[in-house]
Amino acid sequence: MNLKETFLKEKQTIKSSELTHIEDNIPSPLKEIDDLYGAADALSIKNSQKHEQNLKNVAYLAPAIAFLFLIYDEVEQHWLIVICIILIFILIYAFRSSRSERNHEKYLEYRVLAESLRTQYFLSIAGAKTKVTDIMPWFIKNDVKWVYQILSGLDLSKPVEKRPVVNLWINDQRDYHFSAFQRAVKHKETNDLIERIVLGVTVLTYFITLAFEAYMYLYPVLDAVTAGKIRAGLKISIGTMSAITIFLSNYYGKMSLSSKVEEHRRMGMLFEKTSIQIRNNKYVEREEDIVDLARECLIENTTWYAHQKKNKPDLDVE
Repeated sequence: MNLKETFLKEKQTIKSSELTHIEDNIPSPLKEIDDLYGAADALSIKNSQKHEQNLKNVAYLAPAIAFLFLIYDEVEQHWLIVICIILIFILIYAFRSSRSERNHEKYLEYRVLAESLRTQYFLSIAGAKTKVTDIMPWFIKNDVKWVYQILSGLDLSKPVEKRPVVNLWINDQRDYHFSAFQRAVKHKETNDLIERIVLGVTVLTYFITLAFEAYMYLYPVLDAVTAGKIRAGLKISIGTMSAITIFLSNYYGKMSLSSKVEEHRRMGMLFEKTSIQIRNNKYVEREEDIVDLARECLIENTTWYAHQKKNKPDLDVE
């Protein structure tokens, strides 16, 4: 089922204070675009936050189940199996809730709509005759038909005063994406550091285990009970690292940090390229340059959508 009717219903529930706007003073002929954009943007952000919370739920619960089961198995704390079962039911409930509410799907498709509307807005401001529906990639027309339907239904017949968009759109988006690129790089560096630490501790624990077993083989000075406790501790240490790896996979892995870095870099460079073209052309904004930029924006938006579709929460507890 497509989300067109759902979006139009949810649009009516948004308070005016929650709506975002493409710019402060919206020309009257473009108010329809801005109203739709404000709703799509706000709803996409809201569902993005819910999606991220769903990822956190799975990311925390999955390794907790694996870790507690390890304690149950190695330390023979039999009551922990009850906690494991309870957490499994909580995990299944969280997973099913996220699927039924379609937060991930709404986040992506509402964002596709919002960015397409923003692009159409600035095409209109720039005086371009080309519409987003004329240059929209086939994948979106086919895979998210309802977005194409809404865009096709826009009334673009009213004349709009032509204005320069180099600062209003191009430089503004360039600065946004370069800033977001820096934030994404720091986020990824943090994740990479955690992964290196986990790998280092895991390898070290294996070497300690090897050294312990070699020592016990050559000098069996410890009784079986003490040796068993040490082995259990080493297994728990390795299991803890595995649980952290599950967390990283379920949360940071689903956030696709490497892709996010690359996406913001490409978009920043795209807007920078057009900004330079306009500057070199003595700030004359040629329609073909604006249309080319709009087309590339829609392609990048499609690439982002296709990639992010793979990042639904899943029940990975192994």
